[in-house]
Amino acid sequence: MQPLISIAVPIYLTERYLPAALDSLLAQDYPHWEGLLWDDGGSDGCHAIAADYARRDPRFRLLGNGRNNGLGHALATAMADARGEYLGVLDSDDLLVPDTLSTMLAFMQSQPQLAMAYSQYMEMDEDGKLLGLGRRLRTAYSPHRLLTEFMTFHFRLLRADAYRAIGGFDASLLGSPDYDLCLRLSEHHPIAHVQKPLYHYRIRSSSISHAGRLRLAQETFAVAQRALHRRGMDRDHAFSLALRARHVLRPKPAAAGAPACVPGTSDPDAEQCLRLSPPFDPATASPERDWAEQIEECFRSFVADAQVRGLDARYDCALEVDSWHVLQPLKPFGGVGNWR
Repeated sequence: MQPLISIAVPIYLTERYLPAALDSLLAQDYPHWEGLLWDDGGSDGCHAIAADYARRDPRFRLLGNGRNNGLGHALATAMADARGEYLGVLDSDDLLVPDTLSTMLAFMQSQPQLAMAYSQYMEMDEDGKLLGLGRRLRTAYSPHRLLTEFMTFHFRLLRADAYRAIGGFDASLLGSPDYDLCLRLSEHHPIAHVQKPLYHYRIRSSSISHAGRLRLAQETFAVAQRALHRRGMDRDHAFSLALRARHVLRPKPAAAGAPACVPGTSDPDAEQCLRLSPPFDPATASPERDWAEQIEECFRSFVADAQVRGLDARYDCALEVDSWHVLQPLKPFGGVGNWR
């Protein structure tokens, strides 16, 4: 008998993309799966869409309590209902390719010592245009590299018994339960990489607020710190959180084709606005105040300045925030060369 694969689909405010995501599951050339559709209480039409798919195909099961409790709660609760021998996650705005499940299952069955395998993935824009291989694939997997680089991204297939043995997803985590799970799994079981792009990951500008992005970075930082402690490495090493914010003036559709304005632009008014309303800088930040609040405060000042100068007629104000955590030795001649 062919093993069942349980796919959790956490659903929240993705009405535009949800049908395509579920259609990509229906299009799998491996038919023995169940789709655990967790409705996380969004205000759009996702519930009706998910209910319609569940009516039309019994392999879909609609779950959820109608309240938004965060990604960790959604995944942990959905997986608690899983019946499959193998487990996976499909974000409700992403896509599987037709042979995702069959390829990943064959790989896992050929290497029974593995607890998890992860594939390559393609990035796509909001309209589904493919942009190329995912950037996280630049780093090869090792349990120690995983502390600073989340390369075990999409698509992941796990053995259900290994998942349950480490306690499953942490329901308290709002945005990084998958990274936390991979770290804990890597501390006990082997993980391998399938060298084939089997997942299309959608890049969406509106999927998370800027303040939410920073809070996700802070949560991810805490997850990595806990992993460092579990591994007994916090005696000799410590993490620091690095962050870079940037204000950008993007031409409105009427000015399509014009480049976005950043410091160094040839538009004098835009250049002055960017120079006099700088983004948040961690080096000069107030340690007593939340970084997310300070980022938003700087951005609001930038938007107000652009409006005073009349730039909002030609440009949309945008904020770009990047963050990462860096592992540093605590001892003068410590090093991390032996981690690789």
